[in-house]
Amino acid sequence: MKRTIRRLAADTASRIAAGEVIDRPLSALKEILENAFDAGARSIEIRVERALDHAFQVADDGTGIPAAEIELALERHATSKLTTLDDLDRLESLGFRGEALPSIAAVSRLKLVSAVNDAEVAALVRAEGGIVVERGEIARAPGTTVEVRDVFFNVPARRKFLSGPAGELRAATRMIESCALAFPAVAIRLTVDGRERFHWPAARDLRERCEQLWSPRHAAQRLLATGERDGVHVTAMLGLPEHARATREGQVFLVNRRWVQSPLIAQALRQAYGNLLPPGRFPAAVVWLTVPPARLDVNVHPTKREVRFADDDTVFGLIAGACAKPLASLHPPFTVVRGGAPEPAWADRVRERPSSQTWLGLETQAGAGAPGAAAIPESADATAGSRSAAGSGSASGPAVSVAARAPAEAESELWQLHRTYILAPVRGGLVIIDQHAAHERILYEEALARLQGERGAAQQLLFPVLVDLSRDHFDLLLELGPQLQQLGWDLSPLGPPTVVIQGVPSGLRTERPAQLLQDMLDGYGEDSASTADQQIVERIARSFACHAATRAGDALTREEMRTLVDRLFATSHPHGDPHGRVTFVRLDLDEFHRRFGRL
Repeated sequence: MKRTIRRLAADTASRIAAGEVIDRPLSALKEILENAFDAGARSIEIRVERALDHAFQVADDGTGIPAAEIELALERHATSKLTTLDDLDRLESLGFRGEALPSIAAVSRLKLVSAVNDAEVAALVRAEGGIVVERGEIARAPGTTVEVRDVFFNVPARRKFLSGPAGELRAATRMIESCALAFPAVAIRLTVDGRERFHWPAARDLRERCEQLWSPRHAAQRLLATGERDGVHVTAMLGLPEHARATREGQVFLVNRRWVQSPLIAQALRQAYGNLLPPGRFPAAVVWLTVPPARLDVNVHPTKREVRFADDDTVFGLIAGACAKPLASLHPPFTVVRGGAPEPAWADRVRERPSSQTWLGLETQAGAGAPGAAAIPESADATAGSRSAAGSGSASGPAVSVAARAPAEAESELWQLHRTYILAPVRGGLVIIDQHAAHERILYEEALARLQGERGAAQQLLFPVLVDLSRDHFDLLLELGPQLQQLGWDLSPLGPPTVVIQGVPSGLRTERPAQLLQDMLDGYGEDSASTADQQIVERIARSFACHAATRAGDALTREEMRTLVDRLFATSHPHGDPHGRVTFVRLDLDEFHRRFGRL
């Protein structure tokens, strides 16, 4: 089929180009904030009405835009930041493309009011879908106010994929925190529906700004790291190992005051912590990096969240070395390993063996040797018959058939393999259970039962625990407060962003309730377009189960293994965890016979 090449209509091309820069309401807020910082603002006030995609306003006391140039500011590639390509090598501003305001105007209803120092009145311009519909004058002190309403009102396809309002606002809070860390001398206020969320006055230094954001107690625990190499400077505020998170959301990277994502910086930071953190944990830290503009490429992506360094090795070595110095005084936690018999010289060397016996070089831990060993289904798809309910709590579901137990001396043993899998012989084969996935399935169904039924009991802590959350996590905790109480948490907000943990869900074995709460909020996630109660309940249950479950690497006693297996096969769906991963596999005895040439 022959197709004719033709020019796109101006409004169509404008909306397509805007989608590269403004992919969500948060992007519009970020671009406007960056313009305010570039204008030399000393005070910025952000107001949100209902949700970011509904309406928000940013007012600053910067240099302002002259009346003769205010409409030009809404034209694509019109900017005061640079004139030639060579200016990128000397760029010190956050913005430079001249695309932000026109892109926002193309997909929203935008009102721009600005006045310079010597102007008697401020200039006003209002645009809808990129078309100017009003011009005028209005009274205003020097500075600029940008009001954005109905984001993506003319791009309905984009609106279908927006995050929920609460999640978008939490993401905005995290972005504003990052900007506040980049510009500590700027006062910032956020108001949502007429209620002040926070007000951070201008700070004298980075330490004072950190105290405003996190609380003085938490800021005092951070370790300061500094360094310089070949004209590149780094300053970092490093969290202690116990501040580590399940995700990288606790990391803020600021390169020449620009909030960026950088795998290079993340890897250098992780290397500095070495064995202070176990696998799967990410350090909480803020890294300020100053690089000569000529050795930094900021023109990588329209969102300006990515940068390239002229010398990756210098940056990596500087960050890893500077951050490792204050961390050197810390020591990795000791791991208590239960006693075991010596290994044969030819056995594979496996770190942290908790075995109580070895057999042919395979680590095993005896369990359930007495009558009453765990009942294991004979086949993965069995759906009829009876099942064991020992230790099942409130979980319920369809019955599953179980294998008849053989004599204790033949098939009643359970073994733990490498602190990760439970081996259980059954009639006609062997069942291998993933201890983390199995426990996750158990806790998920118990959490759902609590969230959808009677309120779970709280196990009170002997000593209440203080935890300092990020602002967005503090808001999320307030939002999920009723569900967390239903689950069995006993929490008391002490004041943003500190929370007191007085009790945890009953039956939970954890030495670090603060870390579990933080990980739960991390796992809940920020982006979900649906706010249905059922989905919120399921997401809370999944996050709780994932982070409260027994981990790979945890040693289990024989009784703990027996109970875990019994509780797994008392659930409604024992074959998979809440994420869809299998919890156990069955190996037939015939397969072993074939492997050893017996068939």
